[in-house]
Amino acid sequence: MSDIDDTAAVSRLLSFGFRPGLTPPRNAEYATLVQRCHTEPAFAQRLHAAARGFDLTVVAVNARAGLVLGATAETHFAASVAEHITKPADRPIAALAHLAIAALAFYRPEDLDDEVHVGRVTVRHVDEMVEHATTELERRAIEAGDDDGVPADQPDLIQLWRYYQRRNPVGLTDDDRAHSKSRRAIIKRVAEYLTNNGMLRRASTENGGTYTTTARYQIQVRELAGQKMLGELAALGVTVAADGKPTFTTPEPQSSGTPDAASAPSADPGA
Repeated sequence: MSDIDDTAAVSRLLSFGFRPGLTPPRNAEYATLVQRCHTEPAFAQRLHAAARGFDLTVVAVNARAGLVLGATAETHFAASVAEHITKPADRPIAALAHLAIAALAFYRPEDLDDEVHVGRVTVRHVDEMVEHATTELERRAIEAGDDDGVPADQPDLIQLWRYYQRRNPVGLTDDDRAHSKSRRAIIKRVAEYLTNNGMLRRASTENGGTYTTTARYQIQVRELAGQKMLGELAALGVTVAADGKPTFTTPEPQSSGTPDAASAPSADPGA
């Protein structure tokens, strides 16, 4: 093919990458372009160069997920919590929801590398996971004598656990609809946002909403969030049973210091 044809093909592949609900198995042209990235090094180099022109990074080009793009600090294509959670008071809870959904869906590090693994999360279980983590942080702060509620070696928490606990997990309006300010309503909005961006799929309405993960989300979590994030809740006594439900124990105290607390993953074009 000519340089012009290759440029057009790369642009076409980028356009597919901006459509997170579309995957190569559902589109023959998309599948062909993905295959070219694996068989033609020059074509793959053109794709990376074109992505850099948009201040984006190519996270992966995968036969299941397609083109997965990541954001740089300069890009105008990055998504943030602020874009899908309009009220600033709700954003800390949404950030924790993003973290907990990833941690619950891929609790074991090997799940991130298992191409057949499909994570399953529910709104109720996400809320229970974060609530347990905040309760454990509170217990440790009390034991350490931190009057302000923030462990001395974790100033980034900024009493986030207290903020979460102050918000009702559920609430009903006068006509029995879920209150939009409740924790689970915010978690639901985060899950729906991930669904609309090709990261989750709706499975049922049980437990406030049940969702399964996609290959695109697995790649995003693995490449952009990292396995360290997924292990941090384990230090707070969170484990996941075979049925995907979180269970909680009180971990043994460490000999010195306080374990790192979970932090929210950074935003990217699809998260």
